[in-house]
Amino acid sequence: MVKGFLSRVVPQGAFFRSLFQSAFTFSVSEDLLTSATFNFANPRHHVVGADCVSQTIPAREVKGLSDEEILALFTSGFFGGFVFRAESWVLNLLGARYLPARYTAFRPGPDAVIVRRASAIPNRSLLPVGSLLFNSFLLVDKHAKTEAETETLSSEKISSKTLAAGSEASSYVDYGFGSDEARFAGCHRIKVTRLAPADNGERADGGQVRIDLEHFRCNPQENKPSWAEKHQTLHYVYAKSLFANGMQALLAR
Repeated sequence: MVKGFLSRVVPQGAFFRSLFQSAFTFSVSEDLLTSATFNFANPRHHVVGADCVSQTIPAREVKGLSDEEILALFTSGFFGGFVFRAESWVLNLLGARYLPARYTAFRPGPDAVIVRRASAIPNRSLLPVGSLLFNSFLLVDKHAKTEAETETLSSEKISSKTLAAGSEASSYVDYGFGSDEARFAGCHRIKVTRLAPADNGERADGGQVRIDLEHFRCNPQENKPSWAEKHQTLHYVYAKSLFANGMQALLAR
């Protein structure tokens, strides 16, 4: 337990490696932009800003972990780590009033919970759909591949075409923010894709696993860019740092 706590709140080598090794792009999968989460947050399909931070690691680094455990560990570092700490305090105090996460067409599940403390974020399982984190992040959707599905994918090569199809070869969890009744809304999608080993000696090593943090934001009320587009540099630094904190929780577990 102590090791898991330190993997979130104290910068370690995995954090700094991720800062340098992760890639940042201004594109996300078509799967996210046609998802139920996208339609909840952006029902009028207004213009969006989007980006993705990703990192590919050897499968041996997450050996023994299911897709859901990978997503949960990353979530615990993303929302429960030192990078997000100040924001979580502010959102606990003011988020419900000034930046609530709610969508007109979305209905939370009966077992949804409210999380206000970082220590309450599970690191081995995902929260139920409809759960609310720090008043401002709503778990809208999730899909974690079963062990049988994972084994099937691991025994086959995943082509670039399949990867482009998004969740067909991936497990994911969507955390929505903002409201379709306000001028700001969007989603963070954490995605896990297991890449089958190549025939160049990689097969004995178990292949690779790609972690993506996909993000979109919009103005649901007016068909124009959201205010966040004016802060691209700050967003780049913050997104890379949040991603690195998630990777640290995953790799330094």
